[in-house]
Amino acid sequence: MNLRQIEIFRAIRSTGSVSAAARQLSISQPALSKALKHAESQLTFKLFDRVKQRLIPTFEAEALFAESQRVQDALDRINNLARNLADTPQRTLRVGFQPSLGGGFAPSVLARLPRNMDTMSFEIFTHHYDQIIERLLSFRLDMGVALFLIPPPGIRTIPVGKMRMVYVEPQRAGMPVYRDKPMRLEQIDTTSLVGLEREAPLGKALEKAFMQVGQDYTPRISVHTLSVAAACAAEGVGPAIIDEFSAHSTPGLSIQPLEPEQSFEIVALLPESRAESRAEAAFIDLMTRVYRERNKTLPKNSQTLARRNT
Repeated sequence: MNLRQIEIFRAIRSTGSVSAAARQLSISQPALSKALKHAESQLTFKLFDRVKQRLIPTFEAEALFAESQRVQDALDRINNLARNLADTPQRTLRVGFQPSLGGGFAPSVLARLPRNMDTMSFEIFTHHYDQIIERLLSFRLDMGVALFLIPPPGIRTIPVGKMRMVYVEPQRAGMPVYRDKPMRLEQIDTTSLVGLEREAPLGKALEKAFMQVGQDYTPRISVHTLSVAAACAAEGVGPAIIDEFSAHSTPGLSIQPLEPEQSFEIVALLPESRAESRAEAAFIDLMTRVYRERNKTLPKNSQTLARRNT
């Protein structure tokens, strides 16, 4: 018997008539009668006897009913799971952020979680790019969020936004937080910089950008993450080139755009072996909206510069 025949069999047994079973299953009485006859033909025995205008299960039917209850219980569990997934798509979402995004961008996203995610829990990690890829492929992360690099086989990317780099130094008396005049790369003395190590993807990108304007990239102090570079700049260790998210969330900095603009695409990373869950799709959508909101709420002069450089 297939699942539809089992459903019809159970409906007739519970109602005692073909007409009542047809109404219960929202199908026509002739269609149900035909399906019952087809099932009995396949089984080679009757499932019901008519006694005083009521269909009574045969001995064989009662034996089948006991076994069919297990099938029904399994279907009920599947339906309950489907309803739970619809209400709460995923109980725990494990997201790995690159350090450059984990300090400034991730908190902004988490602060705007919608109410339909209230019943979910989140595990937020900061990993370097290679670690994110390895953990995605080994299913120890559900999603990664990183600056775009060519992903290895088995990983796909979904665009989220763009991260601009800015020049920062300690804010001194009379110095504005946001300065309209861009800082040109060739004007920067890289020996005074708190820079990113050359082995890091962003460090390599900055080194290439300085080389294109005829400047060596030789930071006096090299650090591993943008958040550390931001904190060092605020403490007066030296100027730094950091992402705009870290810059806007670190007090005590004076911020300038760079010329030529240095920007990197932010992407969500997911295994190619599966589609994103409803929770993951919602989180990606949230990140995209937060990115757009952050751009809209930048100070007026920074918005002007963003439009000028786009």
